[in-house]
Amino acid sequence: MLKKIELGALLASGVCIVALLLMITLTVITRNLFGWGVTDDVIIVRELMVGVVFLPLAYVTADYSHVTIEFLFNRMGKRLKLWILAVGTLISLLILFPLAIAAWNEFFHAAKSGAYFFGELDLPEWPGRFAFFAGAALFIVRLTLICIADIRAAIGGDTKYLIQRTDAEHDPIEEG
Repeated sequence: MLKKIELGALLASGVCIVALLLMITLTVITRNLFGWGVTDDVIIVRELMVGVVFLPLAYVTADYSHVTIEFLFNRMGKRLKLWILAVGTLISLLILFPLAIAAWNEFFHAAKSGAYFFGELDLPEWPGRFAFFAGAALFIVRLTLICIADIRAAIGGDTKYLIQRTDAEHDPIEEG
């Protein structure tokens, strides 16, 4: 179920990218050819960027596709590697959990108060705040599952998990 939600968020992020492409292209064309721009284009682009950046985080995390620096990691022993993964994931979770709470508070406030952006269209703030919260929440859920698996593997010294977790050819999303 979580994988389907992550894929849905990834798809929504792709839709945001296409919308960004169309919005920016339309703005450039209308400004250069006709001397006018798309109304509230800066607000729309800014809000679409939230979806582009935050919605795919859980998918990327499930795929272990974050940028990593491996030159030191590869020189360590297997048990140490397991513990570094576990501690790193736990620290990431502890740092990002307040972000998810703040994202919820911002979304809730924007939705409850009916806040909107000052512009010609008076666009509501809640859709962008929701995309930020949804991306952060999915990211926290996925990171929690990975953290539990990392800690279990570190305690048990599961070197097969280490190979699975760090192998670039491995695709955990396909296997689930």
